[in-house]
Amino acid sequence: MSRFPLSRQLMALLLCLYSLVLTGCAGSYPEVEPGFESNWQAQPHQAQVYLIPSASEALARRIEAIRHAQQSIDITYFSWNKDLSGLMLLNELKLAADRGVQVRIVLDDLLVFNETWLAELAQHPAIELRIFNPFNSRKTGWLGRSLDFQRHKPQLDNRLHEKYFNVDGQLMILGGRNIGDDYFGYSQEANFFDLDVVFRGDIIQPFMANYQQLWTSELVTPIEALIHTRKHKHYHDFNRAWQRSQEKQAPVLEAISQSLANLAPMHFIHARVTPVFDSLDKVKDNKPYFRTRVERLMSQTLVNANKAVISTPYMIPTQHKFKIIETLTEHDAAVTLITNSSASNDSAFIPAYFEQYRPELLAMGVDLYEFRDDAINRDHLYHVATYYHNKTFIFDDKLAYIGSSNFDPRSDFLNIEFGVVIDSPEFAQALTQYLLAKREDLYWHVTLAPDGSINWRSGEESHDASPNYGGWHKLPDWIIRQLDGEFEL
Repeated sequence: MSRFPLSRQLMALLLCLYSLVLTGCAGSYPEVEPGFESNWQAQPHQAQVYLIPSASEALARRIEAIRHAQQSIDITYFSWNKDLSGLMLLNELKLAADRGVQVRIVLDDLLVFNETWLAELAQHPAIELRIFNPFNSRKTGWLGRSLDFQRHKPQLDNRLHEKYFNVDGQLMILGGRNIGDDYFGYSQEANFFDLDVVFRGDIIQPFMANYQQLWTSELVTPIEALIHTRKHKHYHDFNRAWQRSQEKQAPVLEAISQSLANLAPMHFIHARVTPVFDSLDKVKDNKPYFRTRVERLMSQTLVNANKAVISTPYMIPTQHKFKIIETLTEHDAAVTLITNSSASNDSAFIPAYFEQYRPELLAMGVDLYEFRDDAINRDHLYHVATYYHNKTFIFDDKLAYIGSSNFDPRSDFLNIEFGVVIDSPEFAQALTQYLLAKREDLYWHVTLAPDGSINWRSGEESHDASPNYGGWHKLPDWIIRQLDGEFEL
């Protein structure tokens, strides 16, 4: 049995399950015409890149950048937690705004309810906060959200999944992390093994243009139009939450202060970086703009690669096909896949499908590593349950992808995503080291025997069934599969 508590991510996925139960069917794949996105052109840029080596440094770099901001800070995230890390970053943004820095924040609405502590910040004359594709339901919890979702599913199914942090147009952080203690190793319940990359140089300009397009679109709504706050109360709810969080989590506060004090100069790698953005038209037609653009960019690489490392927290095929992996293996590339084990997955629904697809992936020749549900990340303050959340790929120790997209239908057809392809052997080596240097401690190596049996091995430990994922999962997994909800995952 998985040791993980019920997380906000799981609750978000429950929204999808409720919808499937109420509607009785899953979403359908859109018709994609031949030659779709054939006119899209890749535009590479020069950049300096730095792979942040630890979870604690990922938070410290954001705080440091905010404290040095002079003119503007633009931010997009899927989720922003009301915990010490989330409140600390918001307080730093408020302090930056006090000295005249213009702050703009876009958040997806899936995990935003009646968050007055958050909405209060928009009262600051230098802070604007907008919500992507807002729900109608705000005060009735997940039940209200699920009913709202069921009634307005075509409108509400698309979510903003980008993670973007830009200070003064001079420094940008991209990766898989959202904002919260669990993304920076400070949660006492469960933390994510994730990654972030700092960018400088010309690559920031297209991301600024992409942000401006989102900011001025009809898809985002000022938070003050959605959540009522008491005027002229000097950020009462926010200050109270921030004060309580500091009092309750003194050890975390001290650890963050120590991490800031220990920051060293970043050693940047010069690289050629190509951005890939989704289209906001995806909200209207659900077509795979981002995925198709990435495939077009990587088309020659896919058929000529000798080796590939693919890392994703969720591995779900599109219409029952792993198209990219099939292309790689058909051309004799050695493919290493890193993903969650069934027991380590923060989603209650992904394992129901992945358990069935694992034999197919192994039969294709994939070298499979599954994250242990008891893995210990040394850079986390609390050694508790850990989810795998790294979204990346590496081809021939040279080309690496960093971005927000998972390898699943939701990222392909429903979420707004973006990412970059980095052309640098030095960066690819650093990324490979980050993912695989501690493979004996972090992963199960999963192999297929000639007789069709599957083995999970880590060091001296060996299992002939999915570790810590007991037989009692079979019935709920079967029920989930009957809902035919792969398109929503």
